[in-house]
Amino acid sequence: MLLSIFTVWLGLFSICFTFLPFMMVWEWKKRGTADGFSSVNFVLPVLIQCCWLRHGLMTNDQTNIIINSLNLVFFAFYISAFAYYQPKRKYLIGQLIALVITVKAIFAYVDMQAPSEQADTMGTAAAAAQIASLAGGLYEIKRAVSMGTTEYIPASFQFALFTLIVQWLLFGILHGNQFIAIANAAGLVVNILTLATYFFYPPLTWTVPIFNIPPQKISDKKI
Repeated sequence: MLLSIFTVWLGLFSICFTFLPFMMVWEWKKRGTADGFSSVNFVLPVLIQCCWLRHGLMTNDQTNIIINSLNLVFFAFYISAFAYYQPKRKYLIGQLIALVITVKAIFAYVDMQAPSEQADTMGTAAAAAQIASLAGGLYEIKRAVSMGTTEYIPASFQFALFTLIVQWLLFGILHGNQFIAIANAAGLVVNILTLATYFFYPPLTWTVPIFNIPPQKISDKKI
């Protein structure tokens, strides 16, 4: 009973998390352009969602099916909005072509396996895709270190991501799904490292919530 309630809660929480990029779309609308923003953070999740959706279909995991189906719909909107506000679309087009080729290649490889092994192979591919996407988070950490500030890493998003990853990790453990558990354990490590950078490289102009870390400009004045 408690596990069923937790599963429903996690599904609703994950769906709410999907709405966060609307803030970025609103920013594009105010600027009148998405120039300077990266489309990678919208295209790469689609690869992960496609893999997890197929794994959910193969294992009849309704939570995975519902969440990733909705995610694909929302991210199709975000990518469309990016294309609308982005005057230079050649990189986006290249990324979308690479996305389609990669998804078809993964699915073809899974279909080549014995029927009894296809679900596990798809789960492995989905976990691998999610872990590979952590390169984006590591890049953000590297950039913060080189710039000496976490000014451009939104804290609210990182805290929300932390709560989401912890719950998906618990979900994987409770359901005995090693693929979900491993992928989210790796994601949790990167997320914690990102949160730790706020202590060593505070933002320039804003206070980190929860940790209550003041911006560097204020800290410099106190010294």
